[in-house]
Amino acid sequence: MSLLSKKLFIAGIALLLTTFAEAQKSKKRTSDYVITPKGDTMICIITIPMLGKNTYTTMTDTPRVLKPDEVKEYYVRSKNERYRSVLRPGETKPVFLKVLEAGKINLYEDLTANTAKDTYNATWYITKNPGKLVELRGNKLSPGKGQKNELQEMLMDNKDVYDAYVNDKKFTFDEARSFIHLYNTGEWQQGWGKTYAH
Repeated sequence: MSLLSKKLFIAGIALLLTTFAEAQKSKKRTSDYVITPKGDTMICIITIPMLGKNTYTTMTDTPRVLKPDEVKEYYVRSKNERYRSVLRPGETKPVFLKVLEAGKINLYEDLTANTAKDTYNATWYITKNPGKLVELRGNKLSPGKGQKNELQEMLMDNKDVYDAYVNDKKFTFDEARSFIHLYNTGEWQQGWGKTYAH
């Protein structure tokens, strides 16, 4: 192989690698999104640093901070996580909460870091569209009858799911999530609790 052929071969490989890298960047760039309060969806790259604020960058924009009053919802493909701007009970400013289940009944998770113990405190909220956010359960909260009844009321318009829920004596997070998933999709989520035939 002549010197010119080797140089052309190396240049061809470099061009292929550059093209592949740009295609991967483009694929990554189009995998995240934000939804504005007006309902417009913008394809972007979302950056979640260890320290600092989460940002998003569209193809023609500079990085912008994700703010709950400016972004209705965002999705991070690399984590397969969706966050929605919501008002927690008793608060006047919206915050982003992770969406665990979406449908007629939405289930949200709010994680708060406890740096002293190097743990997280979780609180889960539910809402039935349209409706206010209701606290379902927290890992520091012992579930009361009122919380179980909140979800029970939301399930009333689906008799099969409602009856199974009323007859279920447990009120664990996994059980509640399974019933919400069943209500929204008609499918029992395996691994979250016992199996119900419907």
